[in-house]
Amino acid sequence: MGEPRRDSGEPRDSGDRQHSGDHEPLSFPEPETVTERRRRRRGLLMLGGALLALVATVATLYFSPLLALRSIEVSGNDLLTDARAQELVESFYGEPLPQVSTADIRAALEQENVVADVHSRAELPHTLHVEIQEHPPVAEVHEDEAVLFYNDAGEVIREFREAQVMDAEGYATPEISAEAALEDEAVFAAIVSVLGQLPESAREQMSAASAESIDSVQLELEDGRVVVWGSDDRGDEKAAVLEAILASSAEDFAQAQIIDISTPSTPVTR
Repeated sequence: MGEPRRDSGEPRDSGDRQHSGDHEPLSFPEPETVTERRRRRRGLLMLGGALLALVATVATLYFSPLLALRSIEVSGNDLLTDARAQELVESFYGEPLPQVSTADIRAALEQENVVADVHSRAELPHTLHVEIQEHPPVAEVHEDEAVLFYNDAGEVIREFREAQVMDAEGYATPEISAEAALEDEAVFAAIVSVLGQLPESAREQMSAASAESIDSVQLELEDGRVVVWGSDDRGDEKAAVLEAILASSAEDFAQAQIIDISTPSTPVTR
């Protein structure tokens, strides 16, 4: 009887040689939620990087000496001289332009009573444009050799002295006596308040204004007629009535010496 056949060590059939470790792992599609989270995270990282770059750029410009303010161009000023305006904003020269705000410029210029409002606009790299809005002069007071202009709040907005006095003649502002300005503040305040309520076209026809009390303001027209205004109450109504009277060719108004509009609903002439 023959011996059993031994395994010769020869490779077996390929089907017999496969082992469990040789199988390819199964792949499954990634859940949509995971993909979306990964996409969102990548977008946030990119956005964060862009924001950091933007902040760095802005910070560089905000503090950069390359944008130092070298020129301030002022417009809209009439009573405020160019020299005085430049003096008030002088401290801003050399500052980085993005750091100079309209509020800063306004605070500097409003040291002068004539300045009502200020707007500014930067022009890179070195220029700031400043536009000034002024309070209009409503009255003038002659004091010694000077002419003082006042706004409707009773504040001096320009003083002309010596050689400058001639420059004051170009403004149509009614004159108030120096006594009224100096002796009784309440009376003076009433006068300038009334003058401030007048339309500019009417104020230009006034030569003087006076009052003995806060309720007895009178305006003198250039043609000699006197307008009795009274107190500063109902100012809008009185201004409208006066404007209509000045534009009227009616004989009662044209020949009257006194026009009383202290009660605006019933003006009286005499």
